[in-house]
Amino acid sequence: MVTSGSVLIAAEVMSARISGAITQGDLFGEEDDEHYGEDIEGPLTFLLAGLDTRPSRPEEPPRADSVMLLHVPAEMDRGYLISLPRDALVEIPAFPETGYLGGQDRLNSAMFLGARQQAGEELPNLERGFRLLAQTVGQLTGVERFDAGAVIQFEGFVEVVDALGGITVELDEEIYSRHRHPDGSHRPLNPHGEGYLGEQAYYPAGVNELEGWQALDISRQRYGVDGSDFGRQQLQQMVLKAMLEKAVSRDMLTNPVALDRTVQAAGDALVFDGRGNDPIDFAFALRDLRPGQLTQVTLPAENVGEGSAYQGEALLPEALELFSALRHGQLDQFILENPDFVVD
Repeated sequence: MVTSGSVLIAAEVMSARISGAITQGDLFGEEDDEHYGEDIEGPLTFLLAGLDTRPSRPEEPPRADSVMLLHVPAEMDRGYLISLPRDALVEIPAFPETGYLGGQDRLNSAMFLGARQQAGEELPNLERGFRLLAQTVGQLTGVERFDAGAVIQFEGFVEVVDALGGITVELDEEIYSRHRHPDGSHRPLNPHGEGYLGEQAYYPAGVNELEGWQALDISRQRYGVDGSDFGRQQLQQMVLKAMLEKAVSRDMLTNPVALDRTVQAAGDALVFDGRGNDPIDFAFALRDLRPGQLTQVTLPAENVGEGSAYQGEALLPEALELFSALRHGQLDQFILENPDFVVD
């Protein structure tokens, strides 16, 4: 009884630490949400955005370098991690908060157009930027309401991976870094043309043990795997899944010091909106979902324009069919019939 009581107290303390550490913001505009604070039941769809913010230029409004949907069917024992091409050409709706009148642009611009400073503001407003991103993705996919949302800033992402003690990924092909030297320092831009200068960090095909800067470096590789943004989406999903696997590993869950260090690092990197529910509420509701039960999905798209005339990517009709299957609770069957969407 004493042991059980101690475990219960420890669990309650850790729950309070998690809820208190992670920054919670108003990413959706809850005052207009009639479902605010409802019980957590499936199916669930989360919107996740990764921001490539620049600490040296905090006044620069960010673009969403990574946009993903996490869809969990009604049983809440499996999930689909769906990457949306950041360069997808979409209709961004009018946004009175910043005076944006609406129009076609790349998906990653929605965050920029919503976050940019207004009169009297010195820094971009990330919560406002996410609201426009959410409206844009909702309009694109037909998903009327996201059950939760999160923003992760990539500089903080490095600290999370390091707090986890690093992560393990398995690469199909070798990667030569576009951005980093082997020691992790940044490669300088070539003043005489495109590209960067100096020796490149190298990641061989097969199993790689990565520390924080290396995980971020791989996530940014535009030319990794298959030489396209499609390849970068695969790498981002792989890194995120590896982080989740490490976070719920036995070594992590039985090490309260490491777990607390990771929670604190995540708190510095994340802004979360559970629409009235805390992160720990979602952790409990999704307790039967393991990283190994996440299916990685990418969407088919084609380039619009080439070279200097490149405008972005147009989603193919099959991508819109996937969105319809998601809305109607038929994603399992759709993926079964369309295995090319799945990242092995």
